[in-house]
Amino acid sequence: MTRNLRVGSPKLFSKIWRSFVLKQVGSRFHFRRVVPQALRPILGKSEIWISLGTAGKVEARRRAAELHAQTSDVFRGLRSVSRSKPPSETSTPSTQDSANFMEKHGFKTKDDVYRALLEKYQDMLATQETIRKNDVSSAEMAGQIKYYKSTMQHAHDVRALSAGIEKIIAVALDSQNHMTAMTRKLIEASHISAAEKKGLENEIKRLHETLLSTFTKALDSRSTATETSAPATNETDTKPKKAVSTSKTRPAILLTEALERFLNSKPAKSLETQRDTSRTVALFIEAFGNRPIREIDGKVAGDFRDVLFSLPASHGKTKNLSLQEEIERAASHDVSTLSAKTVKNHFMRLSSLWNDLLRRDMVEKNPWGNWDFNLTKKNPRRAWTPEEMDKLLQTPWPLCSIPTDTFKGITMIAAYSGMRLGEICNLRNEDIQTIDGVPCFRICAHPEDNWSPKTEAGDRLVPIHSTLLNWGILNFQKTGEKYLFSELKTSSDGTRGADFSRAFSRYKTMMVLPPAITFHGFRHTVSTLLRNQNSDIREIWIDALLGHEASHKSQGATTYLSGIEIENLKRTVEAIQYPSFIFSKSGVS
Repeated sequence: MTRNLRVGSPKLFSKIWRSFVLKQVGSRFHFRRVVPQALRPILGKSEIWISLGTAGKVEARRRAAELHAQTSDVFRGLRSVSRSKPPSETSTPSTQDSANFMEKHGFKTKDDVYRALLEKYQDMLATQETIRKNDVSSAEMAGQIKYYKSTMQHAHDVRALSAGIEKIIAVALDSQNHMTAMTRKLIEASHISAAEKKGLENEIKRLHETLLSTFTKALDSRSTATETSAPATNETDTKPKKAVSTSKTRPAILLTEALERFLNSKPAKSLETQRDTSRTVALFIEAFGNRPIREIDGKVAGDFRDVLFSLPASHGKTKNLSLQEEIERAASHDVSTLSAKTVKNHFMRLSSLWNDLLRRDMVEKNPWGNWDFNLTKKNPRRAWTPEEMDKLLQTPWPLCSIPTDTFKGITMIAAYSGMRLGEICNLRNEDIQTIDGVPCFRICAHPEDNWSPKTEAGDRLVPIHSTLLNWGILNFQKTGEKYLFSELKTSSDGTRGADFSRAFSRYKTMMVLPPAITFHGFRHTVSTLLRNQNSDIREIWIDALLGHEASHKSQGATTYLSGIEIENLKRTVEAIQYPSFIFSKSGVS
């Protein structure tokens, strides 16, 4: 009967349509077809239910028709080799037909045929799921494209409106200035008393200031409209916000806008004030960005203070270094940093700017005042806390020109000796010597490479900590190499380890550590640990180990500093103990 139906005839379509169900669940249509009774043991289900991935009925019918054809193929294949008796409308294939079918397709047993048909069925379901996901993704992408087009058009309209308002205000100001000048000329030419002239002058001045104030408010309103009328993006914070009274809202004025108003206010600031204040604001923006002035609070001011005290005194002369790299350079090479007086001057300039903003009711308080500046205190670098050292152990060293083993070796030496970064990077294989049976690092000048310790006291012996020996620090020695850390390169200015300093700076930024924490902080950590020891370790031994000038300036301390026995230095270095600071074993062999 089926063979007598024409393709596309209403009867055929009606027969196909009755064999499956198109069901809507939510906003999506689903395909549902009953599995013939004889095939249910093979497929393991009584019906097939598949999401069509569309809410359109016409498209759902088209996809359902395709699925009907595919499922019909599966049913026919299963019937051709099924051991069960087929439905009455399907003829039973002969044994020879089944054998030919299996030989043609490379099947050995009927179980192989069943498995192949089931795999085809599963592939069909997987293909349909992929189609559904692609349709959903396409719909989402189309919605995003439409949204972005709308946002771009909105921004273009706002810019056009802003430009038009600026032109109108510029013409109005020019006309107002011209009118004021003409009025003053008329007053001078008129025959009125001096008192009357004075009154008219005051009235003209009042009107002039009123107009200026009106135009300024108009500009503020334009800035507010530009910032608040743009459509929200996908990154908008979804957290509930407290309701804010419209009468108390303020436009989000950026620091650069506030600076421009401050410098151009009446009376005008001197050229020196304009130059110095602009430099301070530029330095702040380099560190924290061009923030709205109401977001700059005491915490931000304190962070900026730490940054200033960590900057080298020569900041700005090295154009190719970022602010963080400058801080790391000052710390690793132990160069002088900005004086307390310079930092105080930066704060005074910002405080003057904020006082002007306070008078204009643009901010609620001045975060730049009442800071303590000890003019005898410099370099607020501090020791590493246990939590920060744990974070260092848990954060993988990034892929860069400095191998991970080199990073671990340099950091371990710093933590268990207090040596400066320059001293570690310039260690040679010949500088590892055994003195009175104690393995030591010999820190001394190398004139042929134009390198020497920072001070005269920096020329010294540093016993190698037992933790370093057990960890394998001596494995970094390689035959034929000059330096202990041979992977480090010497920069164009003759500095060895500058690439490590920059890499560590980026690494520290990745860990989101405060600016006051630098690689040089390991030296502070060691000094703090040793000076807090409850033992008989003497202060003069600590100074000798770290290469400090003797803290006790007596004749005995200065004359006999070099006579400290190596055993006492060994006791001192072994007093450096941490709860758990040790990297995994080095891979150097």
